[in-house]
Amino acid sequence: MKLESPLDNLTNEKRRFGVFAIDHRDSLRAFVRPDAPDSLTAAEITALKDQMVRAIGPEATGVMLEPEYSIPQLIESGAVPRGVGFTAALEAQGYLGDPEKGPTTLLDGWSVEQAKASGASCAKLLLPYRPDRPLASAQEAVGRQVVAECKRVGIPIVLEPLFYDLDDPSQRPKLVLETAMRFAALQPDLLKLPFPVDPSDPDEDHWYGACRAISEIATMPWVLLSGGGSFDAYAKQVEVAVAAGGSGFMVGRALWGEAALAPADDRVALLADVVRPRMQRLRALID
Repeated sequence: MKLESPLDNLTNEKRRFGVFAIDHRDSLRAFVRPDAPDSLTAAEITALKDQMVRAIGPEATGVMLEPEYSIPQLIESGAVPRGVGFTAALEAQGYLGDPEKGPTTLLDGWSVEQAKASGASCAKLLLPYRPDRPLASAQEAVGRQVVAECKRVGIPIVLEPLFYDLDDPSQRPKLVLETAMRFAALQPDLLKLPFPVDPSDPDEDHWYGACRAISEIATMPWVLLSGGGSFDAYAKQVEVAVAAGGSGFMVGRALWGEAALAPADDRVALLADVVRPRMQRLRALID
C-alpha cells in the first residue's frame, strides 16, 4: 500500500502519475480552429472536454482541469470519475502570441484559495520559460511566490516551465536540464517538464542519460508533458523517462488531438477505438 501523500489522488499504487491533461484554453482554440480561434465558444469547449473526460478519465490516475470551462462544470456534470483527482490551473491566458511580453499572472478572479476550495488535489502553474532570456528571473520569482502561497494555503503545486522558440534542437538538453535545476530549487511538490532530448536524436542512451540527470537534480517527483507531438514518439519518451526515475506523465494533445479535430459524429468512435487504447498503453508503462 502506498504511503499517504497530498498527491495520492493523482497517482497509482506505485506513486506514479498517469494524468489526462485537458486544461487547455487558448491553445485548444488555436488547435481546433486555427483560422478562427475565437469562434470556438465556451459551451463548445466545455462540451468537448466533458465528452473526452467521460471517455478517458476512467483510465487515468488524475485529470488536469481549469476554472473557465471545466471547474466546476465537469465536476458538477459527473464527467470526472469518482476517486480520480484533478489539478486546477492557476495561470491567465495570453502567453501564446508573445511568451516574453511579461511575467505569468494568475487568472483574474481566481486564486490558490479558490483552487483548494474547488476540491482540487493540486494546483498547477504553467510558465513560458527560457533560462537564457531576460524574463527568466521574473518567471522564477512568479514560481517562487506561487509555491509559497500554495504552502500557506495547504495545497500541493506542480510547476510547468515550458521552453519556446528553440531554433537549435541540439541545445534542448542543456536548456531543459538548466530549467529543471532552477525550478527544482523552488521546491514545488511536482515538476512537469518537456522531454530533455530532441526526439529526432536516435541515441536512446542519450535519452536515458538526460532523463536520469533530471531525476538526480529533482528532489521531488517529475513527470513528462507531451507537447503535441506524435503519440508513438511520446510513448517511447515516457518509457525511457520512467526507466530513468521519472514519475509518469501528464499527457495532452499527443493523446487526444485527432479526437478534438474530428467531427462530433466521429469523435465517439475515435475516443473509444484510438484514444482510450493509447491511454491504456501509457498506463501499462507506469503500472
